[in-house]
Amino acid sequence: MAARNVGESTAAANESTPPGDNVRLADAGLLDVAKLVGTLGAGKLNAGFDAQAAGCKWARAALAGQDALRIGLAGKSVDVVGSREYSDDILAGSRLSGGLPPGALKTEAMRFLAPHALTIASGEVWSRLRRLNEAVLGTNATHPWAQTFLGHVRNAFDRAVSDRKDVRRSMGHAMTGIVLGAPDDALVHDVNALFAAVQSPLRRKLLGFLYGSRRNRLYKAITRGLETQGPAEQTLIALARMEGADIERDVLAQQVPHWMFTFTGSGTDLLARTMAMVTSRPTVLRRALEDSAQAGPLDQAASMDRMHYLNACLLETGRLFTPVTRTVHRSAGGNDIVHYFPLLQRDETLGPSVHDFRPERWLADGLDAAAAASNLFLRGPRACPGRDLILFVCRAALASQLQEQRVRGKSVRLARDPLPLSFPEREIRFTVAEATP
Repeated sequence: MAARNVGESTAAANESTPPGDNVRLADAGLLDVAKLVGTLGAGKLNAGFDAQAAGCKWARAALAGQDALRIGLAGKSVDVVGSREYSDDILAGSRLSGGLPPGALKTEAMRFLAPHALTIASGEVWSRLRRLNEAVLGTNATHPWAQTFLGHVRNAFDRAVSDRKDVRRSMGHAMTGIVLGAPDDALVHDVNALFAAVQSPLRRKLLGFLYGSRRNRLYKAITRGLETQGPAEQTLIALARMEGADIERDVLAQQVPHWMFTFTGSGTDLLARTMAMVTSRPTVLRRALEDSAQAGPLDQAASMDRMHYLNACLLETGRLFTPVTRTVHRSAGGNDIVHYFPLLQRDETLGPSVHDFRPERWLADGLDAAAAASNLFLRGPRACPGRDLILFVCRAALASQLQEQRVRGKSVRLARDPLPLSFPEREIRFTVAEATP
């Protein structure tokens, strides 16, 4: 593996700010990749093997301090981002154009369900859709319909959850209530199945034709809402209809699936993992309960904004065990540039506590290096527009489950630092604590 400097600009041919002109690349060829595949294959024989950790170890060795690792396979190459500086350059971009456009891997996947989605748009189209998404989702603010949304969350989580499956089911109920106005289990199943296909190239290629009926049902429900709902319904669909009056109906409809999957996908993972983290550490649990009790009544949306420690627990869990592990951009030369977040967020050069659970780092006046490196919601112009809404939902669900439902859990591997790189999914099991006299 050899390191080299390249003078080519990786900026898109638009108004985006180019990343550094001299990106330092390390090369990984077929033999290097074969060694990684062999390591991962052999590791399957070991019950305690952490494939994610092994992959990051291999990448750091291959990077050898360079900005990116170029992996060439089958006549194509992918650049894996290896330094914080290069990552910031790529994500910064320009607000006019949305920065570097999405990579081919991401675009091909999302086109299966929503070819006009914000996540794969660029240029003026991106700017137009970004404004819409921010207006509907309430970016950088408490949502104007937060009180109504809180009611849907509390109804969805009115019973104690026992595992991740329960969390996903409840998040699905909250999602369909917030987006469409009422729980709809069948629609939740369709959304989850469709995004499972979006995330699997093999499934799309071999079985894509089987998803037509699910896609039709989903868009029929979305279109019906866009045609009939007004402000009185206080749903995301109703707000999209008002804010997107000048946007083509099919384009408007295609913004909605990603909002929905955020609840049952990354939102579910973030909530379930945070609940497991908090309840595995008695000191953290006590402070979390105090935080939610002191914030005010749990049936008031304003109380959610005062739950600073619970919010910090969510952000710290997302830093350590990010629900979305990667994103892909495209360079001017056509290469996919891959951000693999575990590689960047657990880089030991960020400090000795990079593998430790420290919610306090999010409560300080300035973020430390580990927190500043987090890409839980991305950074720059393509930062997640639904960040504030999903954190609101997660705080509300977490407070209800911990304080009202008395949900508790215990994971041995989450109880002490340093934490493993991969989340121990099988240890997400919850019980109900006995009520104190």
